Amino acid sequence: MPPHPDTGPAALDAPVLSAGALARAAALSDKAVRLYLDRGLLTGTADPRTGRRSFGRAEVARARTIGLLRSIDLSLAQIRDVLDADDPVDAFDTVWSARRRDLRERLRVAEQARAVLAAARPAPIGPVQFRQVPEQLTLAVPVRADLGQVPAAIREASGRLFDALGRAGVELAAAPYVEYTERATGAVDARLVVHAPVTAVLRPPAPGMRLSVEAAHAQAYLPLTQHQADDQRLVVAVHDHLSTGAFATDVVPAGNNREVYLPGFATGATGPVMEVAVPVVVR
Repeated sequence: MPPHPDTGPAALDAPVLSAGALARAAALSDKAVRLYLDRGLLTGTADPRTGRRSFGRAEVARARTIGLLRSIDLSLAQIRDVLDADDPVDAFDTVWSARRRDLRERLRVAEQARAVLAAARPAPIGPVQFRQVPEQLTLAVPVRADLGQVPAAIREASGRLFDALGRAGVELAAAPYVEYTERATGAVDARLVVHAPVTAVLRPPAPGMRLSVEAAHAQAYLPLTQHQADDQRLVVAVHDHLSTGAFATDVVPAGNNREVYLPGFATGATGPVMEVAVPVVVR
């Protein structure tokens, strides 16, 4: 039996939804749909007698796409350029690449502003200590993780490093440390490198790991007890204090912050179990 005229494939694509029904189908507000109609992003089919517009599946899909693009803060003009382009994907890539450049610049300025504010804080603990670190060979694992996953990511990478050292029969030359190349925020993942200083070259390094030589340098550092190391707000404040250089007038930070994990970390040991450090140079 042929399909009923009102229920066949053609009927499914017919403009049968009101503006309010379109809003509900696309998970948009009535106000948003009216705005998109006023700006010409949605059109629909107008009833010649009443002037009321009705919409079909294609308009519902377009409305959902508009809502998706608005959720990442594209302007209505940018959305129109993307949706009406001969190649919407290419047009989106052009718009989003510019947005990413702008975001990176805003994050850079935000970090500068945060550093200025952090420099005005009183020292969280102290006094800051200084030492000379000799040249050392490290086996390292680069890691990227969001704010909540950083501790687990460090544990997983450390476990991989220790397994690789055990299989190769190579010993640690010094305490392992985590170098923060980019600290995490609520919007940006942390980029860090977990280092294991080693006594010999591993040939070849395990997959996903790399051997590198860190040059000899001076460090400013603050030792933390386990109780202090477990206080994340304090650890962040210590990182800020060292990275801003507010602790001295004759030296300046000259590298990425790092956390050095001493043998007593997470063992219940008393005394220092972790150090927050930063390479420095004399002015």
